[in-house]
Order: sequence, then C-alpha cells, then structure tokens
Amino acid sequence: MTVELLTLQADDAAYAAGLRTLGRQLVHIGVALTQRAGELDGAELDVFSLLITPDTETHDRTERSKP
Repeated sequence: MTVELLTLQADDAAYAAGLRTLGRQLVHIGVALTQRAGELDGAELDVFSLLITPDTETHDRTERSKP
C-alpha cells in the first residue's frame, strides 16, 4: 500500500483515496491488536476510546526483561 501511495502522489484524488484506504486498514489492525491484548490480560476494549484517547500506557522493556 505504501509503495502504491508513493506512485499516486501526482494525482490528488487517487492519493487521498489511497490514504483513506490505508487509514481504515490501520484502524482495523489496531482494533484487532487491542482485542488480542484484552484476551491476554482481561482488559475490556472500548473501540471509541481508541479513537479519542491518547495512548497512556508506557512500554518499558527493561521492566519485563528482569527475572
């Protein structure tokens, strides 16, 4: 998809449509990943909060790697 977007930059309408398609695909991926995380840790998924709330989780790999 990214390569296709790079070739469409001269055509604004096609480029906008490609960006819209990619945005929708990324939203679907994000929802699927968040649902899977909920399956693993029991957290409920609120799809609307994904869109309006900034990510507040911190990801410190050093904490997880400690024995």
